[in-house]
Amino acid sequence: MPQKIIIPSHTELYANLMMRTSQCRILMFAGLPGVGKTLILQQAAIMAQMAGRNVYLLQWDVARMAFETPEILARYPEIDGATHMAIRKATGRWARQAVANWQHTHPNPKDLLLGELPIVGNRLVELVEPNNDAAEAVLNDTQTHFVIPVPSNAVRQAIEQARQNSITAPRHARESADAPPNVLQALWHDLHALAVALGFVAANNSPYPPAYDALIYAKTFQYLLRHRKNEVLWVNEAFATQGSAYDLEGIVGELAASPSEVTAILQ
Repeated sequence: MPQKIIIPSHTELYANLMMRTSQCRILMFAGLPGVGKTLILQQAAIMAQMAGRNVYLLQWDVARMAFETPEILARYPEIDGATHMAIRKATGRWARQAVANWQHTHPNPKDLLLGELPIVGNRLVELVEPNNDAAEAVLNDTQTHFVIPVPSNAVRQAIEQARQNSITAPRHARESADAPPNVLQALWHDLHALAVALGFVAANNSPYPPAYDALIYAKTFQYLLRHRKNEVLWVNEAFATQGSAYDLEGIVGELAASPSEVTAILQ
């Protein structure tokens, strides 16, 4: 299905993405699974291509695959649908160096790296933590920007329903590997617990799990990205999607670890 822009051109979201995809060298979308990051990244990629940019991708669900060979999974199996901590850590360590390498090997100003980072649950959290290495200067560069898409409470509910539908009847091969609803809820509960620990919200004394709250979500993620140039991007309406958010044409390349890199990190 041909890709097209579905974000209305009169919205602030559209204007922001158009600006960022024309000005940035590296643009990272950070957030939990189930907040629309993949769709917004897809839309950003299309806008960038329209502007003549060469688009490269770094996505958690793709990057971790190199570390999920049968041999490695036998040592570090999934638990209740969640990636093993050792694989999460290894993927993050590799990704940090991969971003630095990409910046060095792609000097063309038309090149643009788009990233998708869950952060919570130690999924590519290494990219937002300060470190004394070659990647730090790249990640703190003026042309590197981190965006936090924050769906309203109503939009989040629509996304969760769409996730359930896509897992039941995937429209793209990658949708079958998306985090299932129980993992989405568990990650939100983890983030809410962090918000409580930070004093952003009172502890949940209800017998029911805490419901998603856009304001708490935004404030907590801004804290997590406090060492990076970041901004909240409010998503207040659900878009009429066609096909899958994973449908992307013309991508120049996706960052992925080589077998030797995987071996070096996990040895």
